[in-house]
Amino acid sequence: MSRKLLYVTLCIQLFVLAACTEKEIKVPLEDVGMVGIIAFDYIDKDSMKLTVAIPQYSPEAQRSTQTFSVTTELVSNGIVEIEKLSDKKIVFNQLRVVLFNEEFARQGNIRKVLQHLYRNAEVGNKVLIAIVKEKGEEMLKYNYPDKPNINFYLNDLLQPSINTAFNPNTNIHDFMYTISNPVFDPTIPFIDKNSDKIEIKGIAVFKGNQMIELITPNEALIIQAIQGKKNLAPLDINMEQGHGKEKLLIDLVENDVHIESNKNMHSPKLTIALTIKGTLSEYKGARENDLFTIESLADLEKDVNKELEQDIKKFLDKLNEWQVDPSGLSEYFRMYHRGKWTTEKKREIISKVAIDVQVKTSIISTGTLK
Repeated sequence: MSRKLLYVTLCIQLFVLAACTEKEIKVPLEDVGMVGIIAFDYIDKDSMKLTVAIPQYSPEAQRSTQTFSVTTELVSNGIVEIEKLSDKKIVFNQLRVVLFNEEFARQGNIRKVLQHLYRNAEVGNKVLIAIVKEKGEEMLKYNYPDKPNINFYLNDLLQPSINTAFNPNTNIHDFMYTISNPVFDPTIPFIDKNSDKIEIKGIAVFKGNQMIELITPNEALIIQAIQGKKNLAPLDINMEQGHGKEKLLIDLVENDVHIESNKNMHSPKLTIALTIKGTLSEYKGARENDLFTIESLADLEKDVNKELEQDIKKFLDKLNEWQVDPSGLSEYFRMYHRGKWTTEKKREIISKVAIDVQVKTSIISTGTLK
């Protein structure tokens, strides 16, 4: 009995010792640097500049944000180097925004970096992404007088808004989904510093891993309308349809899209029927004093239809010329294709598809006319 008792006692002691060695060492909160923004700037094919912005919550801190920059070949090595510069343990649980400068995006390096972050258990899938015109490092280190904390400023700027045409925003999950999907091509908001402010200048369109062109916010709105997205931004229209130059703003109340393909892979054709209902919130032009009857509004609707059909057709032809498909139009041929659908097949279809656009606009009320 004594031997058995001794054996049991030894097992219990070993178990306790093992539990003690595996016990997690907790780091005090004041010793943790929670990265809010990380930026990547292109240097050459082998190296990049990595910059992090860390909010400072201590009332004794002279600045609300602490920034560190290092030159590195690998993301992991860069983080290690930043920890050497900081007096805190660097963590990414509070990461909100990832920035890439334009040259980094055009060199096709974004996917590799985002894959690394996507696999990091600390990084959430809803972390926002943006392209910076010049350098992300400069944007993070600049002093914005009325925006003391760059972490909150950029995060709020890139959040979905009814006034931003790229709504909904682009996060890590969105990018990884579209870039690995043979039907879509990714889009990412493009920002730039203007004086003491940061502005959304447009939307970067990718072809594979590389950024190739910029499109305007209005053109991004077309992509969303074709995708059937709801709660779109106001529609800003400049037109000349026989009444001189006219400018109007339509707050979209309802939109619906119906797309049909001829299912022909050799001579592809799409018909896009877009129905729009909205409020004419503002108008400037020769018909300002006439838009108070059903007949006058009906004439305006017809002209808006023509203008939108021309603008949408012109924009889609431009995308076809670039052989990119951010709207996912190739899906209307993939569903009828036998065999494996590839990115090369998408490029082939998009480059030669003929598109017929039909728009029906209904102005259900009018706002301020001037």
